[in-house]
Amino acid sequence: MTNPTKNVRSSAGSAEPLDAIDERILAALVDDARISNKQLAELVGIAPSTALMRTRALSERGIIEGFEAVLSLPAIGRSVQALIAVRLRAHDRDQIDRFTARVPKLPAVISTFHTTGSVDYLLHIAVANTDDLRNWLLDNLATDPVVGHTETTMVFQHIPGNRGPLPEND
Repeated sequence: MTNPTKNVRSSAGSAEPLDAIDERILAALVDDARISNKQLAELVGIAPSTALMRTRALSERGIIEGFEAVLSLPAIGRSVQALIAVRLRAHDRDQIDRFTARVPKLPAVISTFHTTGSVDYLLHIAVANTDDLRNWLLDNLATDPVVGHTETTMVFQHIPGNRGPLPEND
């Protein structure tokens, strides 16, 4: 038996129902964020005005955070990717805030994850070649007095997963 609504926490923390139409809209947008509103409405089986209203509501509720263009890194000259584990020397709030304010804005950084466990941060970066990777590490991490240790792992292939993940069907 399927549940007609699901509770989803909005960015404000309040639970709001997510019904089957919302789920179909989300699935269609995750599959193709460039779909026209008319095509979305046809696919979901609702009027275009309803599709537009519901998509806007999903955005306002914080369920849809945005739409983005996904670039081919090799096509823009950034064919070398790496994951860099970063351990800070100390866990001083000012140093953490300085690091998190600076590093995600660096041009090569695709993603920054603040983590628990043996490392404090995991960075996903893309550069043109291994010389650029070495220089990036030296210029941005090795010379940073907050950084105590780094470990770099080269990425051979990035295999994207779900863009959601979408709510599970009951």
